[in-house]
Amino acid sequence: MSTEDKSIAVPREGKVSRHRAKQVADTGLYTGGKIYRRTGQIENPLVAKVTGVRSGSREKMLTRIKKGLKFTAIAQLENALHASQKEIAQVLSIPLSTLNRRKKEGHLQTDESDRVVRLAHLTDAALALMQGDEKAAVAWLRTPLDILGGESPLEHAGTELGARDVEDLIGRLRHGVFS
Repeated sequence: MSTEDKSIAVPREGKVSRHRAKQVADTGLYTGGKIYRRTGQIENPLVAKVTGVRSGSREKMLTRIKKGLKFTAIAQLENALHASQKEIAQVLSIPLSTLNRRKKEGHLQTDESDRVVRLAHLTDAALALMQGDEKAAVAWLRTPLDILGGESPLEHAGTELGARDVEDLIGRLRHGVFS
């Protein structure tokens, strides 16, 4: 065998690779916070809903976050996570009194908007992990896990570092990496 025949990154052929290609085409593949469907569109449904940016344009999302999201983003999180406003306020580290003021103003501050998008992103990632099963995704987000020090992924995601831990855990679970 010559050195030219010893390629390192040659994809395997066979039953498994064909099955995986069909699975990706049929159900979508989660990669880095996005679900790729056979239509070629990138879907991140809750993030798109809370930001109002359906195109997936990060530039447009960033602009909306900097301007401050509409307060309705909080209600959308409540609906998606089957949570009360008090629970959402706790996860976002926003006092209820501040949230009530934001409701009157009609929009959130930049840092609050950023936390809303962070939580929406994790919710979308959990939804992808559970292959689109909303009830299973919400149940997983609310279930205390030993690997997160006995906190639920929602509780653990109350800080940026905690959210990264949850995102990392979702990635490991999706790719079968034992923790």
